Amino acid sequence: MTDVRALLKAKRQEARINHPYASYNGSGQLKCSICTTIVKHASAWEGHLGSKAHRTNVIRKREEEMRQEEMRQQQASRQDDEDEDEAMEDVGEPETAVAGNNQTAGKRKAALEESSIDQAGKKQKVEKPSSGFPSDFFSDPSRAPVLSDRSDEEDEHATNEPTKPAPQTDIDLEYDNFQREILGPLTTDLKEAYDRATVFAEPVVTSSNNTTGFPPTDEAAVEVASAPTEEELRRNREEEEKELIMDRLLEEERAQEDADTRVLLLKNKIELMRQKKREAKVKKG
Repeated sequence: MTDVRALLKAKRQEARINHPYASYNGSGQLKCSICTTIVKHASAWEGHLGSKAHRTNVIRKREEEMRQEEMRQQQASRQDDEDEDEAMEDVGEPETAVAGNNQTAGKRKAALEESSIDQAGKKQKVEKPSSGFPSDFFSDPSRAPVLSDRSDEEDEHATNEPTKPAPQTDIDLEYDNFQREILGPLTTDLKEAYDRATVFAEPVVTSSNNTTGFPPTDEAAVEVASAPTEEELRRNREEEEKELIMDRLLEEERAQEDADTRVLLLKNKIELMRQKKREAKVKKG
């Protein structure tokens, strides 16, 4: 009896299934890790893999793994964004402090420059321009030159006086005459202008009989195509109707062929199902 058990155990160990979803419990029974079901025989493992329940569980497992992977990626990206924001805040604080210090220093410098400019202007207003000679420079005060404030005013007037235009050259004179002729009032007589004008007229269509002044033309070259007769129109309509009827017949034939092929496929499928049932009954019997 012990020999039989040992042989059975050895046979089970030899037939162990090596598959990612295959596992064995403590008693050595084959178990599917996805479905958590026990498979009685190793030969039934392939059938279990092809079953609908196993395939559904595999799809669910993969979807769950993909969902967890997406959640992990979202958390990682969110953490990276938070780290970048913190790093930017840490870098931005000293920059704002330095910018504030630079602004305060610039304001102080501008205030000092404005105060120095104001003081210099006040000094220039208070101090009057001296004559350039001390009071006791001349022994005879009557010989001292008489100074007046007109020099500055004259200089200002001299600077404000407009400069005289330069003399015109021959080219400038010709250009002025040209502008006067072009832009000046029209002095040409209207009758003279009308006589010199070119008159355009619309073309006039003449009849075929009135060919006076024209070269002789070939009558065959100027023949006009005659309009289609009622008989030709009727024939054209009949041909179009025939073409429409033929197109409809072709479409019906194609639809009938498609229906026949579908019926044939269904018959073959039903025959295969019946044959499988017969084989199954034979195996059971």
